[in-house]
Order: sequence, then C-alpha cells, then structure tokens
Amino acid sequence: MKKTFKTIFGENSTYLVGGAIRDFLIKRPIKDLDFIVDLKKKELEKAIAELSNKLKLPYFPLDKERGIWRISYGDLNIDISVIEKNLYADLNSRDFTINSLAVKLKDLAYIKVESDSFKINLNKKNIIDANKGLADLKKKIIRANNKLVFAQDPIRILRAYRFAATLNFKIENNTLKEIKKNATLINKSAGERIKDELLKILYAEESAKYIKALKEANILFEIFPDLKYQEKCAEVYYGKGGVLKHTFLVLERMDLFFRMPEKFIPSFKKFKIKEEEIKILKLSAILHDIAKPHTAKPINGRLRFFGHEEYGAKITYNIMKNLKFSNKEIKLATKIISQHLRIGNISHCEITKKAIFKIFSDIAEFTPHLIILSFCDNASYISEKKLLASIKEIKKKPFKIKKKLPRTGFIKTLRFLQVLNYISRQYVSPKNTMPNPLLNGNEIMETLGIKPGTKVGEIISRLKLMQFQNKIETKKQAINYIKTLKIGL
Repeated sequence: MKKTFKTIFGENSTYLVGGAIRDFLIKRPIKDLDFIVDLKKKELEKAIAELSNKLKLPYFPLDKERGIWRISYGDLNIDISVIEKNLYADLNSRDFTINSLAVKLKDLAYIKVESDSFKINLNKKNIIDANKGLADLKKKIIRANNKLVFAQDPIRILRAYRFAATLNFKIENNTLKEIKKNATLINKSAGERIKDELLKILYAEESAKYIKALKEANILFEIFPDLKYQEKCAEVYYGKGGVLKHTFLVLERMDLFFRMPEKFIPSFKKFKIKEEEIKILKLSAILHDIAKPHTAKPINGRLRFFGHEEYGAKITYNIMKNLKFSNKEIKLATKIISQHLRIGNISHCEITKKAIFKIFSDIAEFTPHLIILSFCDNASYISEKKLLASIKEIKKKPFKIKKKLPRTGFIKTLRFLQVLNYISRQYVSPKNTMPNPLLNGNEIMETLGIKPGTKVGEIISRLKLMQFQNKIETKKQAINYIKTLKIGL
C-alpha cells in the first residue's frame, strides 16, 4: 500500500497524521489512517480517483470544498486531505496534542491491512511532534492544542471524554476548564456527530464514570435536558441526587454486567447480543426513568410514577430521532424502556407459562435486551459487593413467596433477579421456542365461517398460547379448540 501512495502522491510531501501514530505508539488497533498531501484540491480529486482504482476500493468526499476525501476499506477508513497552509499550521489546528503528530510517508516502513485493522511501522525518532504530544501520550493526558479548540468545533467537547474513556486517559485541568466554559455549545454540533461520540463513550468498560463526568462538566443536561429534573426528584427514596443517582447506578451495574455477563446470566451467550446493541442498552439505562419527574404524584402517602415507562419511551423516541439514530436503534430502546417494569411486575407472584408466553409474545426479539435492562435496574438496589456475593443465589430457581414480598430490600431484589434468570433460561430453551400456529388465518376463517378481522388475530394468539403450554399438539386438537372459543363470533 505504501508503494501505491508513493507513486501517486510522492513520499516527501505526504504525511500520516493524528490517531494512527497515537494508536501505534500505545499498541492499540489502528482503524483509520489520516493523510495530508501537498496538492491543490482539484489535483487531489484526480489523485484520489487513481488511488481508488489501484486499490479497488470505493471513495467519496467528506468535504469537497476543503479538499477532504475518504476511501473505505470495509470497516476501516483512509482519509486524505490537502495541506492548506503548511504542516505545522495543520497540526496546530487539530484538537488535542496527542493527535498533533505526523510522520513522512517515506519514514513509514510499511502500511498494510491484517485481520480487521491497519498495520504500520515507524521509528519514533521520525515523528514530527508539533505540541509536545509525545510527552502527553506518555503521561496519559488529554490536552487541548489551544483555547479555541472547542469553540471552533464543539464536538471536540465530547471527543475529549471519548478519548479519556477509550484510552483510559485523564483530561488536563485547563482543558477541563475550557470544556466547562464551552459546554453550552455542544448542541451546535450535528445530531449524528453527538450520537457517534456518545456511543463510543458508552461502549467503554467504565462508561458510567465518564457519563457522570459529563454531568459534572454541565454537558449531560445539554444533551438530555430532561435528566436535570431527576436530580431533585424522589430524594426520599434514592437519597441525595434523587432519580439521577439511581440512573447512574443502573448504568454502573450495566458496565459491571457486560464485564462478566455469564456470571450473572449463564444463558447470556445464547442471547447473541451485538456490539451496537450494547451501546443502545447503555443508552436505555440512562433514559429508562427519564419520565419519572414528569409523572411523580403522591398517592396514599407514597410517591408513585404511574405511566413513566410509556412516557419515557416517547421522550426517548424524540431524543433519538433528533440525534439521528436509526429506526432499528430507536425501536430497540423505546420497546424495552416502555416495558422495563414488565418482568418485575410478575415477580411478585407465581410465574406461570402463560405469563412467560405473554412476555415472549409481546416483547419478541427484544426479550433478551429487556432481561438485561431489568437485571441492571433491579441490581442497582443493592451494593456491588452484595451483588457479587450473591451470584450463586441469583442463579437458583425463584424462591416461593409465602405471603408477599417486602416493598424494598435484599429479599425483594433477590427474588426479582432469580425470576430474570429463570425467564432467561426459558427463553433460550428449545422447548419454549415461540410456536408457529397449527392453523393459519384462512383455515381458521374456513373452520369457523368468519371474515377477516381482528378476531382472527386473537384466535391465533390464543392458539399459540395453548401450544406454548403444551395443551395442544396436533391440527385436529387445534380445530376442536377454536370451535370452543367464545370471542363474539
């Protein structure tokens, strides 16, 4: 690949800059290559087309006016742009010192792709370090290049936390002051850019730590204004910090869960949760109780939040739509937020196959995601130490309720977590796969002499429930069963 670049761009006026050098030095996978070249914008466009042709990879403009192009290599990207003034001006215009590094193409030993990342090799002595980025890299510090960094591009506010979260670095104090000073600018960034940076933070192992840091820097409420109302809501239940304190605890439990999922839910591997879904689950943890302040009402001496799940799903829909999430991502988050009390509600009584069927039927493919959100929501009511000490207990069959569960405390939480594990086992069991109805709509209409309508759908649901409970196993039994139904035929 280096030879191709050399042929098209020349090796003395072409530089690899930024993150690839940083990641090479700290031994992280390199997912993106960023080159700057000494060409005019029109010349670059022709050169990019030639490079694309030789590499047999697609290309497109990121910013044609500024002369920035991208070549896609599957999930990897090669960005190429023109040097507008000179090398040092370009490096100084970048966000952080650790990204203000460059090396000439001629000083790269090689560039290649292996597995799912780029591989490069270079001698550290050949690195051009514009702003003492190598020293900050060694100290694990995120430092802004100058005071105008965040005003020039407010998305860098979130990017600072993303680097801190993914690299396990610390944001330098003066940089932090500038972030707080410019916090209100964050919503000037495009919704999809905010979304992308936020999801990268959420995928970090300790995402709760950095989401709390966003709150301390006055950024979290800029992105999610409704969360601010949680801070003073229901302090009588949750203590200082109110519902927001609970929200952070749920996210902390989700961080813990995804570090060791099978310890808490042994059937987790069969859930087949994707990387992108983990990010949406963590976002759902942040937003699951967003409507509690809006629905809080004292009833019979208790503060209640009736309907906060459905209302929270509506608020979440609007937030995610504004941030340009996909319809699929929005559907996942809103579905499990609107139903996040569902499993807890049935944990107060004996768990029947009918109740389990109803959950599997209503929640469908989002059942595993609901189980995880519910698990972390309920686990937030006990300490991390107590949760870890109770791992064996929460995997046991749900204990029998003699009278009724207490309103709060470990016993209630234990029962809820046992039920969640029990339902997860039922979900992955081949015996409990949601059945296809033994009769289709046409057969039902012909048997009962009815016309198309909602009644046919209701009959199919009842038929599937009987099959799920193993009460009906043959077509003949199904025909005899539907003939006994009285649903206003």
